[in-house]
Amino acid sequence: MRLAICDGQWLFAAVLSAAFARHGHEVVLTTDDARQLLDDGVQPELFVVDSPATAARLRDLRPRPYVVLLADPQDDLVWDAYDRGTADGVVSKSCALLTLVDAVESVAGGNRVVAGRPVSERRRRAAVVEPLTSRELQVLRLVVQGHSTQWMADRLGVSTHTVRTHVQQVLRKLGVHARGKIAHAAASAGLVDVQELVADGHR
Repeated sequence: MRLAICDGQWLFAAVLSAAFARHGHEVVLTTDDARQLLDDGVQPELFVVDSPATAARLRDLRPRPYVVLLADPQDDLVWDAYDRGTADGVVSKSCALLTLVDAVESVAGGNRVVAGRPVSERRRRAAVVEPLTSRELQVLRLVVQGHSTQWMADRLGVSTHTVRTHVQQVLRKLGVHARGKIAHAAASAGLVDVQELVADGHR
């Protein structure tokens, strides 16, 4: 996999570059200057960057690359970028290097990943208006894994209408309005470990 790494601290970017190289990935650019990422001669498959604004600029590239934000998980702009699909993954800078490598490899496999977001117990309790039923939690896990409504209906032995009803209940209880925000809200509420679910969905 061809990677480009950009972090405002050059030494940190260099450490990341060495870590990915040790795991067999080709790092085609390591920089602390986001402008270099737009060089037509680079063309990596995946970017690891430290800024939501940089991630947004990369979305105009063709072919469209994968983007992982390595950032402060307390920054709301980071989660806005993830919810909008500007970033395919978010990894806290406090995570171990191996966690970042695993997350990047998962994103390169077509998954959306969240790793290392701290959640206070107060926020964890407040994130869900009502407890989810066992079936709603099952549907939640399948949605986070990226399965279609028809696939879930076949898996659960119910109609697509029933699945949609469960999804709407999950959205209501998590206080979000779109499927794309379920993973973020569920992880924030401590209901799922997104990386674990992604791994389960590909075993």
